[in-house]
Amino acid sequence: MNVFTNNIIDGYIKWNKNNMISKNFTCGYCGAYVSSDKGMPLVDQGRVYPTESIGVYICTNCYMPTFIYDDIQVPGNRYGVAVSGVPKDVNDVYEEARSCYGANAFTGVVLLCRKLLMHVAVDLGAKDNLKFVEYVNYLNENHFVSVKSHDWVDQIRKYGNEANHEIQVNTKEDAQKIIKFCEMILKMNYEYPSEINDSNDRKNN
Repeated sequence: MNVFTNNIIDGYIKWNKNNMISKNFTCGYCGAYVSSDKGMPLVDQGRVYPTESIGVYICTNCYMPTFIYDDIQVPGNRYGVAVSGVPKDVNDVYEEARSCYGANAFTGVVLLCRKLLMHVAVDLGAKDNLKFVEYVNYLNENHFVSVKSHDWVDQIRKYGNEANHEIQVNTKEDAQKIIKFCEMILKMNYEYPSEINDSNDRKNN
């Protein structure tokens, strides 16, 4: 956790909490799905808005602030989950893609995930300087993708080379699909092998 969160937990600082209408949301800072009725509501002297449900909500897990108004949330939910056992440079790009999703930068998500998949394919034995579709095919044909995930592969292939040299605006659904695919690849080829290796090391020691 960050210093701010630790200082709240230790009692050095605190939010001046007001009661608000409870809302459920996924915190953009810590990723926890929480229900909160504490925060700073919007003050509307004209009573135009139901102000108790608009404002800054305090996450009950990390105590960081999130602004919520209807379907607007800032910072937004970072789609996907953290993956362990991944090389730092790969993980940095994956986490940056998740942060782009939280900022509604869906085209940025697709571009980052394409680069990530190309890098991972090379790390797993593919040749340099291939096209994106060729890297996806390599991952599929060499069984770095689950045998029951061919429908996923067909979906991911469509994010080919067009986004580099054409103006291709990607959607929220596009971003979700490619983040989920990257998450699957990273878990199968890095996280799970890393966990079993750690388990074997503990047994040997």
